[in-house]
Amino acid sequence: MKTALVTGAGRGIGLATAKALSAAGLRVIALDREFPQKPSGVTYDLENLQGIAALVESLGAIDILVNNAGVQTAVSIERYTDEARRRILRVNLEAPVELIRALSKQMIGRKSGRIVNVASVAAFTAHTDLWYGVTKAGVVSFTRSFASYLGPHGIQVNAVAPGPVETELLRKAQPERIEQLMRNAYTRRTGRPEEIAEAIRWLALDAPVVLNGAVIDVTDGCYLR
Repeated sequence: MKTALVTGAGRGIGLATAKALSAAGLRVIALDREFPQKPSGVTYDLENLQGIAALVESLGAIDILVNNAGVQTAVSIERYTDEARRRILRVNLEAPVELIRALSKQMIGRKSGRIVNVASVAAFTAHTDLWYGVTKAGVVSFTRSFASYLGPHGIQVNAVAPGPVETELLRKAQPERIEQLMRNAYTRRTGRPEEIAEAIRWLALDAPVVLNGAVIDVTDGCYLR
């Protein structure tokens, strides 16, 4: 049985992804800073970058990594504190890179593995939370860099870029940002976590090997590129 590690799995897209992969027959290790719902999984704050290597070592063999965990401050650049900037960079950008660095070592040894990163439409558009947009653009960049580096070892690295999804993160976003996105959404509704989870499940299990370094937009037309 294959094992998947899903970060930010306590709620929203991460929780829906953990359920989708479990339903597909995988053993799922759910990781989050806290778990409001039971059953819980591995409790870990990804701001602790120095502990990630030891964390990965403790989890055993991982076949699939879903880098979903993320935070959004939802304030203007003038109101950003140094602490808030450091946290969003660590959790959204540095932690997933460290997870890939640590986990890819065992994947290279097996010459197999799939990694799915959760980016955002914010990677491609102006964003009212400047540092959130910066981190998601970074997710797109390191997805392609790791795909190039790990592809020769039989490892696929891809990403999804959701538009507005009915999650706690969206509820915290600035109203003007939500209004801007929803004006262009084809169905005039927000996406559902399970819909994004299905795209992640496909990349993790069924996407052809030739699909590597891709960023799949799941935006309902709110952004087209």
